[in-house]
Amino acid sequence: WAAMMADRLALAKPLLGSHGVLFASIDDKERLCLERLLADTFGAENRVEELIWAQNTTKNQSPTYSNNHEYVEVFSCDIAKVRAAPSMFREVKPGYAEVMELVGRLNLDYPTIDEIEQAVADLFAKHRDELKAELDEVGIEYERNIDPWKGTYAYSNAEYRDENGGLVDADDARHSGARIWLWKSADSSMPKGGGTDNKKGVHTPGDPDYRFYKPLHPVTKRPCPHPKRGWGFPERPMGLTTSFEEMLSQNRLAWGETEKQVPQVKKFLHEVETQVGKSVINDFTDGEKELTAVTGKQRTFPNPKPTTLIGRFIEQTTEPRDWVMDFFVGSGTTGHAVLALEQPRRFLLSEMGAYFDAVTKPRIARLMFSPHWKNGEPGALHRRRHIVKVQRFEQYEDVVNNLETAWDEAAMPPGVPLRYLFRPEENRVRQSLNLAQPFSNVLRAGKQGEDCAVDLLETWALLQGYWVRSRKVLWQDGKRYAALETECGCLVLLRDITLEEDDSAAVNAIAQSYANADGSPRIQRLELNHWADLRRIALPCTLLMPTDFDRGADWS
Repeated sequence: WAAMMADRLALAKPLLGSHGVLFASIDDKERLCLERLLADTFGAENRVEELIWAQNTTKNQSPTYSNNHEYVEVFSCDIAKVRAAPSMFREVKPGYAEVMELVGRLNLDYPTIDEIEQAVADLFAKHRDELKAELDEVGIEYERNIDPWKGTYAYSNAEYRDENGGLVDADDARHSGARIWLWKSADSSMPKGGGTDNKKGVHTPGDPDYRFYKPLHPVTKRPCPHPKRGWGFPERPMGLTTSFEEMLSQNRLAWGETEKQVPQVKKFLHEVETQVGKSVINDFTDGEKELTAVTGKQRTFPNPKPTTLIGRFIEQTTEPRDWVMDFFVGSGTTGHAVLALEQPRRFLLSEMGAYFDAVTKPRIARLMFSPHWKNGEPGALHRRRHIVKVQRFEQYEDVVNNLETAWDEAAMPPGVPLRYLFRPEENRVRQSLNLAQPFSNVLRAGKQGEDCAVDLLETWALLQGYWVRSRKVLWQDGKRYAALETECGCLVLLRDITLEEDDSAAVNAIAQSYANADGSPRIQRLELNHWADLRRIALPCTLLMPTDFDRGADWS
């Protein structure tokens, strides 16, 4: 297992960008081994964190403790660049999207402050009831500390503000086009360890940095007490430091009913959209139920991970249009999580299990059609269109299964693995590859030895290392042409060859059809399969032969 993982981690590292990170989920059995492999591959100094994922399982038969968590090892290629990225490991505050969606709807009618705060309270209560029911299903008692919205509940106060952030009376909100701002009261004192006792001037009345002043209450006009450790900001402006007077002028202070309460600072929800991700994750989502909802079948894959967990990692560490790679894709949870995101990312998924065709591919195909499923039936159609390319690679077993021996196998001793002893030089790909009929090549693949079509155009692009600009099927005079345009100005054309036929005019016409907006040609050279009259081809042209496909093979 360690040798297999070491190979794959070594191959994965060059694919990871300087700001990218790798998440590796593991249980306690191989955790230490995996951590050592990751440290050897990426460097121990590039270890980001070990996350603890608390699950909804309880093992009552365990002789010691019920192990209901897994580990997620997080490593980077360059820890300094990862730490410097301002949005890395930050996530949208749970409940933020739902609350702001409610606020947006309420704002259309400009309700009273009491009506706004009641609607927000109702939303919070609805979420708590739904979470309690979800936890009750898996035998977990609701506690506030495991509620993902616990940091959002405090934002229960509302007020109207104009486009410049100025406070607006609710009666004037519609006329002013004001927006609803939700806020909570926050501690206004000097933070612990802030150096209150040692900082110069904080205890000296009259000093600009004095922190034990007593502001007057706006109603009673009597002095309010200061926080025990002193204020977290000076009374008057001091350059870049926020001051009490500035917050007072901006109505960012929450006063008590009388002067006996210490004034608090207003913290607005829309200003704290994101929060730093935590190393202990309480995610009790049932990945099995998610998969069953899409496929309509139960137990199609053992212990699938929930999309909420993987989606959290993706949102914390990627930007829209970034690539997400999973080279142990399993049931396709990573692809599901990417497709569920509001801001699109791209994914590259790799798997070699038989369940790829039975579970993974159908799951992704269904989610491309609709993001919402129940009992195998789709809900609303997807708002975005998707293209997913499915690519199969010939494996070593497929190679040996396609070798054909020239001797009588019945005369050989039983149990001799002839296909593995056979020397491939005697039956190289050139002997079985038919470039005159490029769309008719097949290979026996898989455990059942089924005939599978070979995509020669894709294979050639991979052998050449081409960056593909476009791939099309074109028709000229009733004949099919598979065309692949590269970023380097080369056009690869494959077509069926008919003896004595000259299709030079069609080839030239296709090449000329690739033009820039100003009419200048995009194609500088051609690559054609097997045969062509080079005297009649207008551009420099290379003919592809079966021997060209031997490159990259190392027979030993």
